[in-house]
Amino acid sequence: MYEFIAAILSKQLNKIKSAKDEKEKRKLFFQSLFWIVCSLVSLVIYIPPGLSIFEVLIAVAVFIITFYCVIRALKYFKIL
Repeated sequence: MYEFIAAILSKQLNKIKSAKDEKEKRKLFFQSLFWIVCSLVSLVIYIPPGLSIFEVLIAVAVFIITFYCVIRALKYFKIL
């Protein structure tokens, strides 16, 4: 899972590094920052109001474990 996330991040960083123009680098940086902020805001918005912090953390942990298992299964069957 970490390899998958690292691949996505390195792809974005390579785009920024390979950009020749300073204006383009700035545009790509703010574009990445915008998507990070949007994803964090949507995460907070979709949490139901009655949940405790503990329940939210458990849900996040279960999601990460599930995502990890899916990536491992895809790698095992050589799909990814």
